[in-house]
Amino acid sequence: MYSVKALDSENIAPVSRIIEGIYWCIDNDINIINMSFGTVNYSNALRIAVEDAYESGILMIAAVGNESSTIEYPAAFSQVMGVAAVGTDAEIAEFSNMGDEVEIAAPGEKVKVNSFFGFQTVTHGTSIAAPHVTGAASLLWQKDTSKSNEFIRQLLAHSSKNIENTDECGLLDVSYALEIYDEFSIDTGNVPENMADPETFEEIDE
Repeated sequence: MYSVKALDSENIAPVSRIIEGIYWCIDNDINIINMSFGTVNYSNALRIAVEDAYESGILMIAAVGNESSTIEYPAAFSQVMGVAAVGTDAEIAEFSNMGDEVEIAAPGEKVKVNSFFGFQTVTHGTSIAAPHVTGAASLLWQKDTSKSNEFIRQLLAHSSKNIENTDECGLLDVSYALEIYDEFSIDTGNVPENMADPETFEEIDE
């Protein structure tokens, strides 16, 4: 796992620095890029970098944004797997951006995370949801690193659970993805959908 520093201490970066980070990943044979950031501004240069990364075999996973609005870039690019957030009720969080570009959802509300100086804090956002999907992708891909980024992407989406308050994406289910992995490798068209009800999560009051 590599940390490619693009954002400054204020969590801000020019698009040029994001692009530089993407090409570093291409040059260093990175398999997955987690992008827990976004912008409402379209950039053709960023689009080209994203296309180049996908063509090189990288799976890109990005937060869709937290403004209850349209999907931010880079998640809005077709080569990127856009991740929405669900709350403790396993439904899409009110703050999560939604649209056709969303491919999957993961926990992103009242999530306990490590903080500074060894402490923990409770936070929310699609930036918290995206790493869940990135971790799942790494678990699946390590089973056979010869698989393509598109295979892992489709497996994650196909194995997801239905979410009650949206038809645009499903909820991440790593267990089911592992269960259907071999069958999905042989014939993606005949693997049963995930019919299990999504689990609710423990609410943390901190």
